[in-house]
Amino acid sequence: MLPAVQLRRRQEFWQKSRETAKELRREAHTIDPERPRRGIGQAAHNLLRVMNQIEHPTAETNQQKEFYILYGTYRDWIAAVTAEKTARDSNRRPSPKDHEKIVSVHSSFNDSLREIFNRWGTTITPADIMQILNNFIPIADKPHYRKKMETSIKGVRTELLAELALENMGFEVVRATTEQDKRGIDYLITDSQGKQTAIDIKSSRFKANKTNDRNAKYYNDGTIAICPFSPETLESIHTVLPKDPYGEMLEPSKEMLANLYTSGIVDNHEYTRIMNELEEQMEDMRKRNNNPASRGKLVHV
Repeated sequence: MLPAVQLRRRQEFWQKSRETAKELRREAHTIDPERPRRGIGQAAHNLLRVMNQIEHPTAETNQQKEFYILYGTYRDWIAAVTAEKTARDSNRRPSPKDHEKIVSVHSSFNDSLREIFNRWGTTITPADIMQILNNFIPIADKPHYRKKMETSIKGVRTELLAELALENMGFEVVRATTEQDKRGIDYLITDSQGKQTAIDIKSSRFKANKTNDRNAKYYNDGTIAICPFSPETLESIHTVLPKDPYGEMLEPSKEMLANLYTSGIVDNHEYTRIMNELEEQMEDMRKRNNNPASRGKLVHV
């Protein structure tokens, strides 16, 4: 059972998602009464333009904007996945121009997921996101689309959890630019010795190994792909993001640190130093949890 505050936030999420979906459908029907689904992209654009004209936006209007962007990019995402599937089924590769457009659509959709997760992630689950999107444009009965969506959600979630873990470890973390993202870079991380590494976060070890093999063969640009967490770790965090972003991420941070070491991103000295710090923080947290008199928010040093 969720605490009252989180339950209320969860209810707000569902209410806001339904309200914005209804507004978008109404606008899309006005644009194209015959085939309203085709008007969703333009409807999202129109409603966002209205939102952007508000001189003093509130938290509520910002929430509306994020859902309009999510639903608008979701419509584009379906078109991109369809184009990929059509090309694959006909045994041909998309043209460079089409490929670039497809990559751009996936990137925009992932960015829209990221914004929703950043706002609501501690009270909703990956299944909740699947459900609101399926309520808007159904894909649950289409295995290919459903699997692709699950992969997108898992990928963005893994990136955000990895970002939390890296910050727990004390790395300076910079998110990649759009151009760097096109080259497969998710973050630039800098350790205590000033060494900077471009990393590509993957949601499975198979994908990380495959990407590293390809990079070594064709690019050799120094980017290292890494799978930071096991499936069991991801499943142990029940909401999209942990309710306690610091405390719940200490153990996963140790797991990611071990993977950074195995991948050669940190040397033995950095590994030992960071692991000792994480152990000390976990011990401090255990003492606080066992001492009711000292309970309170743990300060992240």
